[in-house]
Amino acid sequence: MFQFAQFDEIAGIAHGIEITNPAMVARIRRAADSLKPHEIAAYLASAITEAADAAHARAYEEDLFGEASADAIVDAEYHDELAEAWSLVASEHQIASFASLGIRDGAIH
Repeated sequence: MFQFAQFDEIAGIAHGIEITNPAMVARIRRAADSLKPHEIAAYLASAITEAADAAHARAYEEDLFGEASADAIVDAEYHDELAEAWSLVASEHQIASFASLGIRDGAIH
């Protein structure tokens, strides 16, 4: 099943995203201003899932062909940055974990 960790553990890597992609962080901050905490958590969970999927697709292509396609590389990098940005925004909104919002395993799709 799912193993939840504090977002702060994930957010440790996110602080660099403000430097590398400030436009993405600004866009997500603006969007998050009108969202409730559980909605921010849902976007973060979705971004993490998409980043994992893109990483798996990239690894599959690297294993199968010896190198990943440009599309797979860019897709993986974009989704990594998106997850980092949502993680940063979640920590800024004092969202410590899914459990702190009363969300249990499988409650976010």
